[in-house]
Amino acid sequence: MLVVALALAGCVPHHRPPPVVHLSPEICLADLDRLHVQYVRAEAPEGPCPVYDAVRVSADGVPWNPPGLVTCDLALRFNRFVTEVVQPAAQRYLHASVTELRQFGTYSCRGQPNGEWSEHAKGDAIDVAGFTLDNGDVVTVERDWRGDGPKSEFLHAVARGACGLFNIVLTPHTNYDHRNHVHFDIGPWKDCSV
Repeated sequence: MLVVALALAGCVPHHRPPPVVHLSPEICLADLDRLHVQYVRAEAPEGPCPVYDAVRVSADGVPWNPPGLVTCDLALRFNRFVTEVVQPAAQRYLHASVTELRQFGTYSCRGQPNGEWSEHAKGDAIDVAGFTLDNGDVVTVERDWRGDGPKSEFLHAVARGACGLFNIVLTPHTNYDHRNHVHFDIGPWKDCSV
């Protein structure tokens, strides 16, 4: 009987997680305004990759270089991340403040090797390559992630802190594709590869 139970346990189907539930546009945009996030409403891209409640963010306490097209919900989450995780980590490890976010990508209508749409295709993801500090220093994932010292400690602390705010955090520890950036998304899957 135990063998049958174990065999059946191994055959449990893998279910897709429930879809992401977004705030209503009115509530989300009011929150962005209250938090002084710099954005403009954006037209949802045409084609197979629509973005729910699209905004183009240029700053959320720190400027984004370049501005990025994301869902309003991701903009809200990222603002919280910068305030609650990035800036405190910069103070703790680097004795500085972040003055610019260097990002590689937000919205991009693309799939994944498994045939699923990327969270970038939904506007629910951002790839961060580095940060500029108020003392003129620049911290980059490609150069500083694997190093020793405060810049590496800062990047690792930022990635660990992100795991409490984002569903997916992919780093250079994940695979070669993430050697030069950290991927954050609010999609339905869970993975914190820190």
